[in-house]
Amino acid sequence: MEERVLYNRTTGEVLDTAHEGDRVRITRKASIDYLAKFETWNLEAFFKGHIGELEGIMMELTTYEKAFLFSVVPKVGYEDCCLKHKNGNVLNQEDLIAISGLSKPTVIKVIKGLISKGVLYQGRNGKETQYFVNPWLFCKGNRINKVLKTMFRNYKVRVCGGVKWKDLD
Repeated sequence: MEERVLYNRTTGEVLDTAHEGDRVRITRKASIDYLAKFETWNLEAFFKGHIGELEGIMMELTTYEKAFLFSVVPKVGYEDCCLKHKNGNVLNQEDLIAISGLSKPTVIKVIKGLISKGVLYQGRNGKETQYFVNPWLFCKGNRINKVLKTMFRNYKVRVCGGVKWKDLD
């Protein structure tokens, strides 16, 4: 097993040891000083929107679709872009009606429209219907679950010239 050792040049003292498989990274003092100027936030309280992609699709959405979308995106799940309550339970149609403030027929029509435009994906987990938001538009965290690429494989990514997601490397 290979081992790397970090020594203090002046004293010869062993400061640390890295073992095979460890990821070793040197952080310079200037970087540490620069990063000390910033606070670390709990990113689970934030969702991200892809500005370019949103600008590209906004003209295609109806007023109701926009209102619905911006009402529900704060409920995007951290790991899977699934619309859910803070306790992890998925949002059902009645929840989406209450959150959006739209009528049931309007919500049904809006969901169908957003699914056809690749903004939402409707899936099932047993008897439960689940709704997922396209991570090209909104997400949380800095990792995307690979299953989402399959769900939204036919989505035409506007910032990439309308290429389908499944065709991107």
